[in-house]
Amino acid sequence: MTRIAFLLDVDNTLLDNDKVKADLEAAIARYAGRDYAPTFWAEYETVRDELDYVDVPLTLARFRVACPRVERFAELAAAVLFYPYEHCLYAGVPEVLAHLGEIGTLAIVSDGDPVFQPAKIARAGLAAAVGDRVLVYVHKEERLDDVQRQVPADLYVLVDDKPRVLAAVKAAMGDRVVTVHVRQGKYAREAEEVHADVDVGSIREVAGLSREDFETAVAPAPTR
Repeated sequence: MTRIAFLLDVDNTLLDNDKVKADLEAAIARYAGRDYAPTFWAEYETVRDELDYVDVPLTLARFRVACPRVERFAELAAAVLFYPYEHCLYAGVPEVLAHLGEIGTLAIVSDGDPVFQPAKIARAGLAAAVGDRVLVYVHKEERLDDVQRQVPADLYVLVDDKPRVLAAVKAAMGDRVVTVHVRQGKYAREAEEVHADVDVGSIREVAGLSREDFETAVAPAPTR
C-alpha cells in the first residue's frame, strides 16, 4: 500500500488568521489605545520585510521601543503572546485531521519564526494532533529535502492556501506530490490563477476526500 504523508500548512489553512488579527487589533486598542495601533502594525510589517517571516516577539520589542509611553504594555504583551489559538481553528479541522490520520502520516509544515510559530502550533492543539511532527522553516518550499527526510513517504499531499508555495512544491516534486489548494484567508481573495491537483473552498471539504481521491489526483508539474 502506498505510504501517504499529509503536509499541512497552518496560517489561513488550519487557523483563521482573519479572526486572530481582528482579536489582536482589539487587544491593541484596549491596552495601548487606537492611536498606537498603526505603529504596532508598521513594526509588524517592517519585521516581516526584514526577516521574510512574521516574528511576534520581535514586533512587540520594536513596538515597546517606538512607544515607551504605553502604560498597559505588559497586558498587551500577555494578550499577544498568550493568545488562545485553540479557539481559532477553522470549522471541521479536528474531523479533517482525524480523517487524514486514518489514511496516512500527518505533519505540520509551516513558515515562520523558529520559536513563536511552534509555540503557537502547540497552543492550538495542532502539534499533539499530528504526533508532534512539526516542521517550521523560513521558506518551506526551499527545504523539501529535509521535509522528506523527516517524514518519509511514497506520496505526499500538500494542503496549503498559498498559490506560490503550491506551485513551487509541485515544480520541485512533480508526481510525488498532490497539491491541495484551500481557498481561505487573504490569498483566497487574490485574483491569482492556481494550478493545483485538488481545489477546495474550505479545509472542512478535505474530510470528504478518500485515499483513492489523493492517489488518482496526481498530475505532472506544469511545463514552462
